[in-house]
Amino acid sequence: MVDKLKVKEQEAEKNKTLAKQIHTDLTEQCSREERKVRMKAEEIIKKIKREEQRLIDELKNNYKMKIKRAAADIDEMELKHGNIKSAGNYIETLMHHGNAAQLLSTKGDVSTRIKQLITMETIAKSEHEDLIFTPNDEFCEHGILGILKSDVCISKCTTENIPKQLPKGDSADLLITTRDSTGKQVIPKQQVKAKVRKPDASWEDIHVADNRDGTHRVTVAGQLDGKYQVTTTIGDQPIPGCPVTIPVFKGLVKTIGSQGSAEGQYNEPWSVAINKDRDIVTADADNNRLQITTREGTFKKMLKFTQFKKPFTTRDIAISSDNTHYSLDHNNKQVVVSDENGHVIRFFGQNELKNPRSIGISPVDGNVYVAEYDGYCVRVYTQHGKYLRSFGSHGEGQGQFNFPFGVVIATTGMVFVADYINQRIQVFNAHDQYLYSFDCQSGDGKMRYPRGIAIENDKYVYVTTDDPSSLLKFESCGKFVCRIDSDSDGLDNPTGIALTDDVPCRVIVADRDNHCIKVFVQ
Repeated sequence: MVDKLKVKEQEAEKNKTLAKQIHTDLTEQCSREERKVRMKAEEIIKKIKREEQRLIDELKNNYKMKIKRAAADIDEMELKHGNIKSAGNYIETLMHHGNAAQLLSTKGDVSTRIKQLITMETIAKSEHEDLIFTPNDEFCEHGILGILKSDVCISKCTTENIPKQLPKGDSADLLITTRDSTGKQVIPKQQVKAKVRKPDASWEDIHVADNRDGTHRVTVAGQLDGKYQVTTTIGDQPIPGCPVTIPVFKGLVKTIGSQGSAEGQYNEPWSVAINKDRDIVTADADNNRLQITTREGTFKKMLKFTQFKKPFTTRDIAISSDNTHYSLDHNNKQVVVSDENGHVIRFFGQNELKNPRSIGISPVDGNVYVAEYDGYCVRVYTQHGKYLRSFGSHGEGQGQFNFPFGVVIATTGMVFVADYINQRIQVFNAHDQYLYSFDCQSGDGKMRYPRGIAIENDKYVYVTTDDPSSLLKFESCGKFVCRIDSDSDGLDNPTGIALTDDVPCRVIVADRDNHCIKVFVQ
C-alpha cells in the first residue's frame, strides 16, 4: 500500500508541475492577447487621430476661404455704412444750421450724392455654402469618423459619360459630379436622384450609387430600342442639361476584323463559337487557324495545327462544357480535339468523314454530331472519337437531306439540321427519329437556303441564309419571327452563328465573303 501511495505521490507531483505550467502558459497567453488588443486599439486610435486631423484641416481650409470672403463683406459693408452715415450727418447739419443760400448752392451735389447712396448695393455678394460633418454609424473604408457634406451650386453640377447611342441590352454608367459655387467638387448635403422615361413612355426610378467623393453613378440599362430620357436632380432641382437623351438601337452593333492574315484579320471565316471566357473563337478557314478575340474585337491568340499531312482548314468549331475545342478539319476529313491553348488531345473521323460541313455537341450526353454535306447524313461520335451511328439519306422526304449544312442540339436532345437545297430545317429527337420540319421562309414569303444554325434556350432558332444573304429568327416550332439584319448591313455569304449569354442575346455571325465577324442585337 505504501509503495502504491508513493507512485500516486509521484503522479500528483507531476500533475502539479503540469498544472503550474498551464497556469504560467495561460497567464503569458493572456498577456500576449492583451498586448494584441492594445496594439490594435492604439493602431485604430492613431488612425482616428489622423482622420480627426484630416477632417479638421479640411474644415479649416474650407471655412478659411469662407471666413475670408465674409470678412471682406464686413469691410465693404462698413465702408458703405460709414459713407451713408457721414453723408446723412452732413445733410442733417446743413438742413438745420445752414442758410437758404448754402442750401441752394449745394442742392445739386447733395441731391446727386443722396441718389447714389440710395441706389448703392448693400447686399453681400459672397454666397456661403454650409459644410457639415456627418458622422458614420460604424467604421467604414471611406472614413472612420465620418465625412464632410456641403451645399452644392446646382448650376456647377454636371452629368457626364452620356453615350451618343447604346446597343440594346447594354448598359451605360452616367457620372454625376456635384460642385460648390467655386466649382470645387464636394459631397452634397442634398439627395441625388434619377429617373428614366423609357421608349414605351413608362417612368422608372434609377438607383444612384454614391461614390462618396462628390460623384455619383447612374446606370441606365437599354432594355428596349428607342429613346431613353434620363432626368437627374439634386435636392429636387434638375441638373443643367436634363433630361439627357440616350438612343438605344438594335441590329448591327459591331464589325470585327478585315481581310488579311495578320492578328485580328480573317480570310473567309466560316464559323464562330463562344468559349468559357465569353470570347469569340473563329474558324478562320483560309488562314488555316482558329483565332480568338474578345467580344469587343480585341485580339487574344491564334491556334494553329501544323502536324497533319495536309494544311489544317477548319469549317466549324464547337466547344464543350469543359472548354475543350472540337474543330472540323475539312482538308484532312477529321475532327481535331484540342485544349484552349491549341494543344492537340486527339483527332478522329478519318474513316467515315468525306465532306464535313458542321459540328455540334449534345448538352445531354456530350456526343459529337457532324453534318456531311454531300454525304447527305449526320454522323454521331462520342467525345473520345468512337463512331456510333449516322442518320439520314439523299432525298427530299422526311429525314432525308439534300446537302445538310448546319447542325445544333437543344438541351432536350432535339437535333436541328439546316437542309440547304431543300430550304428547310429538319428536327429529330435524341434517338435520331424524325419529328417535324419547317420551311426556311422569311417574312417577305421568299424561300431561303439555310446554312448556319443556332438555338436559344430551346425557344428560338437563328439561321443564316443564302440567296439573298440574311439572318433570320424562328420559333423552335418553325414560326417565322423576324429578320434581324437589314440590307444595309451588307451580309455576304454568312455561315456560322454563335449566341452570347446576354439578355437579349447577341447574335455573332461569320460574314465569310466580307472576311469579318458581325455582331447583332435584336
